Amino acid sequence: MNFPQEQRRILLIEDDYGNRVLFADFLEQCGYRVLPLADGNNCIEMMQEFMPHLVLLDIKLPYIDGLTLIKAIRHNPQFHSLPILVVSSYAFQADRQKALAAGATDYMVKPIMPITLNAKILSLLKVPPKPILQDKILEERGSSESPSQDSESDSSSEFWR
Repeated sequence: MNFPQEQRRILLIEDDYGNRVLFADFLEQCGYRVLPLADGNNCIEMMQEFMPHLVLLDIKLPYIDGLTLIKAIRHNPQFHSLPILVVSSYAFQADRQKALAAGATDYMVKPIMPITLNAKILSLLKVPPKPILQDKILEERGSSESPSQDSESDSSSEFWR
């Protein structure tokens, strides 16, 4: 895998096929290079080859659960300070605390708005967001009207589970 240095890379670990495809497609539209995985098997080896800037993962995964995976990532000196964002359907505060105690950088509960996810990723990467071209938004909507103040909420009406 040979990727441009300037393109931010996200390792996505999500067992649900639909969520994995939605997350990957959205993140690629945001300009990230995404490596989607269905489970955490061979995760460290894949990370050493892909060299992600951020890991986005679910807690409930087959074979190796997300908490165990977070601990394995944190035990590798190469990835000790890599941002790990958990996006899970586990909504209890105790679940969040377990993930953070295992070494997650932050925790978000599904369903999640795409724009909220990207804002969180940008804050963890500490990278200024790319400007969104208003013409492209209008083209995608098939409208020639200028976007309203509520355009942000309109463009974020999808939810992921």
